[in-house]
Amino acid sequence: MPLQQITERAYYLPGANNLGVIAIGDGGAIAVDTGLDKDVGRNLRKALDEAKLVLRAIISTHHHADHIGGNAYWTRNVPELRVYAPPLEASLIAHPVLEPMYLNQGAAPVAALRTRWLMAQPAPVHHVVGELEALQRGESQSLDIAGVNLELVPLPGHSPMQIGVAVDGVCFAADGLFGAAVLTKHGVPYAHDVAAQLASLERLAARGDSWVLPGHGELLTQARVGEVLAANRSAIERSSELVLAALHEPGGLAAVTARVIRALNHPGVGGIPQYAIFSGAIAAHLSYLEQQGTATVELTDDGLLWRH
Repeated sequence: MPLQQITERAYYLPGANNLGVIAIGDGGAIAVDTGLDKDVGRNLRKALDEAKLVLRAIISTHHHADHIGGNAYWTRNVPELRVYAPPLEASLIAHPVLEPMYLNQGAAPVAALRTRWLMAQPAPVHHVVGELEALQRGESQSLDIAGVNLELVPLPGHSPMQIGVAVDGVCFAADGLFGAAVLTKHGVPYAHDVAAQLASLERLAARGDSWVLPGHGELLTQARVGEVLAANRSAIERSSELVLAALHEPGGLAAVTARVIRALNHPGVGGIPQYAIFSGAIAAHLSYLEQQGTATVELTDDGLLWRH
């Protein structure tokens, strides 16, 4: 599939993961994320070749394997290429085993979690970009690559220090928001920090970009961004309501997760990786409910018990 042009310098490669491409004016290009694996990397290379662009840099928005899986292919085949990533995410990108590790409560990952969906091939990060404290305060940062000035937009929540990349009125928003079909498919959008996730939606709403590209979903014009942000907000709030309702009696994380799956009649939790991701999202909502004062957790003889 060829690159789709958005503005003079901004393009994207549609797919299960949308990949951003920014032309830098001398025949070079910057990629915003690289997709799941080497096959996606090859697809991106073919699209760049057809557009007569040479990849010079990668900006990885966050560490999840479906966004960085092509990094190893690119850094192996184009050694001079540089990879940029935000603080904290950079460490997780450089050490991909950390993703399935945290999904396994910090233990060595079981075999079912050592898949390309959760554990990318290792690849270097050459430049950590954005000042940690400023990003934590929600302040955008500036980054210059090959004379192109880019805005790094803090969009944490889905992952600890996720960023979007904005240029020429286009915001490559990664998983700062999801398309409507993706929200329907997953039932509970994955979150690391629900409060931060909601704040990132508000940050996107206040920006006024002409175009917003989710990591998963169709390219959005400014006129459509509001409705999609509202759908994301509703899905997150509904998820918290489902988790709170699942505390109709006390339960541990596994029990609460099972209750939410039954309430959703969710068809998408069909294997250990999917369950680990879904359960992680439920844990994030439990933490959020505790922050809101509507849930508590205590250690009992049967382990950690959550209560409304």
